[in-house]
Amino acid sequence: MENLINLLNKLQKACTALGDFGEESSLPTLWDTLPTIVVVGGQSSGKSSVLESVVGKDFLPCGSGIVTRRPLVLLLHKIEEGKE
Repeated sequence: MENLINLLNKLQKACTALGDFGEESSLPTLWDTLPTIVVVGGQSSGKSSVLESVVGKDFLPCGSGIVTRRPLVLLLHKIEEGKE
C-alpha cells in the first residue's frame, strides 16, 4: 500500500507540474489514469469506514448523526517523517 501511495504522489506532482488539472479535453489527461474509488451508500452504512480501511488510517470526521454530508474528494500525500 505504501508503494502505491508513493506512486500516486509522484503522478499527482507530475500532473501539477505539467499543468494537467483534469480539465475538459479531447485527449485523456494524466488525472484520468489515476486510480479512483467511489463509495456510495445510505447514512451510517460504513462508507467512511471503508475508505479508512483502504488507507489504513483514521482520517475522516466521525460522530453521531450525519457527519460527512457533502461529497468529498480526498487526495493522499505521504509526508516523510521530519519533513512536515
